[in-house]
Amino acid sequence: MITVEEAKAILLNTVFPLSEKIKIEVSVALGYALAEDIYAPVNLPPFNQSNVDGYAVRFPFSQENTWNVIDEIRAGDNSTVQLKEGEAARIFTGAFVPDGADAIIMQEKITRTENKIYYTEATILKKGEQIRTQGAQIKKGDLALKIGTTLNPSAISFLSALGIAEIIVFNKPNIKLIITGNELQPAGTVLETGKVYESNSATLQSAITAMGLNTSQLIFVKDDKKSLKAAVSEALKNTDLLLLSGGISVGDYDFVKEVLKENNTETLFYKVAQKPGKPLFFGKNNNTFIFGLPGNPASALTCFYEYVYSALRKMQGRENIFLNSLQLPVAKNISKKKGLAHFLKAQIKNNKVESLEGQESFIMKSFTEANAFIYLPIEKENVQAGEIVEVHILPEL
Repeated sequence: MITVEEAKAILLNTVFPLSEKIKIEVSVALGYALAEDIYAPVNLPPFNQSNVDGYAVRFPFSQENTWNVIDEIRAGDNSTVQLKEGEAARIFTGAFVPDGADAIIMQEKITRTENKIYYTEATILKKGEQIRTQGAQIKKGDLALKIGTTLNPSAISFLSALGIAEIIVFNKPNIKLIITGNELQPAGTVLETGKVYESNSATLQSAITAMGLNTSQLIFVKDDKKSLKAAVSEALKNTDLLLLSGGISVGDYDFVKEVLKENNTETLFYKVAQKPGKPLFFGKNNNTFIFGLPGNPASALTCFYEYVYSALRKMQGRENIFLNSLQLPVAKNISKKKGLAHFLKAQIKNNKVESLEGQESFIMKSFTEANAFIYLPIEKENVQAGEIVEVHILPEL
């Protein structure tokens, strides 16, 4: 059995970015990671733009704070206006600022009579006021986004604003999921005695989808060694990541580790000194990475966020692969024994973190309220209210 730190070091040093790179349109790139540095092909803004609806004016102006309006410039107009002293142009947000303009005055601060405007505020205008200067956001040739950047809606917006239509990205990993267990019954059926509703498939698929990824195949297998071996052998074909839920402990009908070995899987680690999720398996079969997750739903989801999530991010070429972490004071006392590290379902509020009721590995209700884990290492025992602890932030949708 190894420590959490040792397990994460193995994961970090073993998992590699997918070698396959593809060219796709920016508009459909959500969830992908850049496979190249992107440099700005244009200035952004590409020209001096008005930041507001108002009037472009030239300094100096008269003591009466007045200008003569000589033109109107709308967004998209290719203006050739050149302002002289005492002149102004009606202008709209995003429009080309005419040559000679020193500032833009918001229309709310102007009184207009026919073609003459009056500045009605007491504050003195500053040169460049309300003007978005050319290249203020980024200059042509500068690094816009670096390799490994996750393409979220804001990144896609930024690339589109730069006029970039296609990009090179790391292909998304092909993920397959095997759910094991004789006791499992699908939701929507009348529950039989001795059975439980199966939830891990929906849980893990949802967590994968929230990363902008998807599961290419979902397989349900009974606790039968022959059936499981056949399912694993088939699932390993053309797969980047194989997840198995259940059957990874040491019970008489837990066949996952044995079946993986018989399919020539290299064990990278098995069993981590942690709670929940001690019987966690991580291995490699040729270029396929494999996780054997515990069957208890809270254990499975905790292991997903602490390990599988990170492996998938590494496979996509992302830089910071582990959950974001903070150091925060705990809101109340926590009791813990030495021997196992703990990931405690927790909630951050008012700049403190509070351990939730219901930490058992089968309880998901408390998970619905959690937005973080409190991480307590092996050697840590009791924690007093106000003491600083390591907190791992759960991803948001």
